[in-house]
Amino acid sequence: MKKYAFPFMVFVSSYAKSQLSVQAYGGNKEAEVLGIFDKDFKNRWNYFASGTVSYDYSSGKVTPAVYQSLNYYVGNNWGISGGVHISDEEVMPSLGFAYIKETGVFSINIFPAVTYSFDSGESGLGLYSLLEYTPKLNEKLNFYSMVMVESDFSFQEHQASSEVIRLGVENSKKMQFGIGGNMYQTGNTFETEFNFGLFIGKKF
Repeated sequence: MKKYAFPFMVFVSSYAKSQLSVQAYGGNKEAEVLGIFDKDFKNRWNYFASGTVSYDYSSGKVTPAVYQSLNYYVGNNWGISGGVHISDEEVMPSLGFAYIKETGVFSINIFPAVTYSFDSGESGLGLYSLLEYTPKLNEKLNFYSMVMVESDFSFQEHQASSEVIRLGVENSKKMQFGIGGNMYQTGNTFETEFNFGLFIGKKF
């Protein structure tokens, strides 16, 4: 458990007073806590991390997972990226590209990469992407939407994918709440599971 808990605790404890987003989600099959951090440094470096801890109601299983990437800007919004995905099942380093852009109401993070699985000993292709859109509804509320997509392919077949969708509102104190859905696909048949529910979140 230490292999994935330590990196998650490092990024939360180091940046809890900075640009951190935390969401709690209660679905019909699982509950989840999600943390996201994204920071630019003055010397063209960027650090991005997201971590989840999920709890399955039927099995009682707790599943932590962390994705972290260190990115170097080559252009205005794009660069090279080195990352690692750590879960209870494996450690998967990656090397690829990063596209990061943020405006007043829209932000996007895309990390396509070549990956290596220590569990299977195989290389493949991976994609992590996060999009947020928060246009103003009135003086007190913004519309809040988020889509997070993760996909993992070997060079022969699809391994696993997941999508996280959140729709709701955000107030002037950056508190968010609304409805959401988590979807998971596995294997070449893309066997899909759904987990629908409600979320509440906060940006610091």
